[in-house]
Amino acid sequence: MSSTTFYRKYRPQKFSEVIGQKHIVTTLEHALISGKVGHAYLLTGPRGTGKTTLARLFAKAINCSARKGAEACGKCQHCLLVEAGQSFDIIEIDAASHTGVDNIRELRETVVLPPSLGSHKVYIIDEVHMLSIGAFNALLKTLEEPPAHVVFILATTALHKVPETILSRCQRFDLSRFPVAGIVEKLTHIAKSEKLKISDEALRMIALSAEGGMRDAESLLMQIVSLGVSPITEDTVIEALGTTKHGNISELVRLIGENELFPALTLVRTLSRNGTDLALFTALVLHFLRDLLLVATNPTLALAELDGETQEAKEELSNLAGHFTPIDIVTMLEHFQVAQVASKTAVIAELPLEIAIVKILSANNQDSPSAGEPTEKKPPTGKPIIADEKKEETKTPTKTAVSSKQKAESPAKDSTAVAAVIPDLIRDPVQDQKKALFDLSHIQEHWLAILNTAKHLNASISLGLSTARPSEVSGNTIVIAVKYPFHKERLEEVTNQLTLEKAFATILGAKMKLVIRVDESTTSDTPTESANPLINQALSMLGGRVVTEN
Repeated sequence: MSSTTFYRKYRPQKFSEVIGQKHIVTTLEHALISGKVGHAYLLTGPRGTGKTTLARLFAKAINCSARKGAEACGKCQHCLLVEAGQSFDIIEIDAASHTGVDNIRELRETVVLPPSLGSHKVYIIDEVHMLSIGAFNALLKTLEEPPAHVVFILATTALHKVPETILSRCQRFDLSRFPVAGIVEKLTHIAKSEKLKISDEALRMIALSAEGGMRDAESLLMQIVSLGVSPITEDTVIEALGTTKHGNISELVRLIGENELFPALTLVRTLSRNGTDLALFTALVLHFLRDLLLVATNPTLALAELDGETQEAKEELSNLAGHFTPIDIVTMLEHFQVAQVASKTAVIAELPLEIAIVKILSANNQDSPSAGEPTEKKPPTGKPIIADEKKEETKTPTKTAVSSKQKAESPAKDSTAVAAVIPDLIRDPVQDQKKALFDLSHIQEHWLAILNTAKHLNASISLGLSTARPSEVSGNTIVIAVKYPFHKERLEEVTNQLTLEKAFATILGAKMKLVIRVDESTTSDTPTESANPLINQALSMLGGRVVTEN
């Protein structure tokens, strides 16, 4: 077996061998075929997504003397020199080690020289965001008006660090992470070429661990092969990478769904003691929850398009999705995302994950009684747990007794409050419709409570609500007026819309339809307002007013 690393050995040599990035490949091929090659290109995207590979393929094809269509022939003198790394017409510069002004000034002096063999000189500047401000300024003029025979191809993983003046002078292409199925396809090809015995489960686990990076996936496969184990199974990958079985991920989500705090924490502790990389585990949980969110939103479409999932995994997602609302899953995603970042630097490896689990279950327990949701969730379909069944047997009579006592003590309780604890599955939609016919004064009376509930559910909604007020009520529809268009846009975001609806359901005990409008009657000539919307926003958030001096 060759000692050359897999990502170098199996790097694509033609556009047709590139997996993914179809939109970029098509555009570059069209530029070559039509002869309309630009003077500057910018490739941006996460590491290992093929930026350098595409740059090299494009550069080779530009100067190929016997090109057929968009593909370089691979046989002419220029192609042979490029493949041998000896071409003087393709200059690769690592900006990470050539950050200074002097390096760019040297480049400016060489661009005027004609190509030695081909029709163009191509400069590939990798990690261009590493250039200093002075170097960017030195590059700017040359990039704007280069000689006719020069093409620049810039590549970066940190687009936000590249000055706008540079971006505006380049054709920009955004490379996306590779889908799991695409990575598995490439790894399968490598395994066949290297005559490796490796299971499909092992290949998929490697693909998931790579987090969308093809180079990372190929490096991980090389790392596992170097162990000398054959055949390579799922357990081999777990031992080598410190990852975990798919069943542990779904088990954790199931325990959260059943409100089982201690078993969930125990599972995390067990994984940590077994040597599982909890940062990687949390990342895999995020992947699982994202798929779960898609299935919960649109089961038919999502299950058909899930990337690289087995039929068993799809059935598991389908069973779990029926026991979570999209808001529940979004809440879990938010907490686990924080945990994933924190786990990389945590002193106690399992602590960020444990904190996330506690916060999720605490939020669920606080929301359930007031949100009009069932007090008990039906356990998701999975492995039966005897301890859980016993708990259910003892819990149910207790809750029933408490409910009966409450009814006896307060028989005249408001019907709306009673409806708030009736499970959605057994509610009469017609009755809900009647109960939701509130007048504007009732909404205004409870407006502060609605605002506080919404901010508690989602703190980021505070900005959009800073000028909001109820203006009209018609049946189940409430019109919320805001002062500025950007407040309207903020509140109409899907997450914020769902948060508001949940806040209304919590306080009013009924589902409401929300319409956000800009209040055109508001003027800026009152002593408490300014003509500047930013000042008005600050006044509204801080409770201030404009003072006019006589």
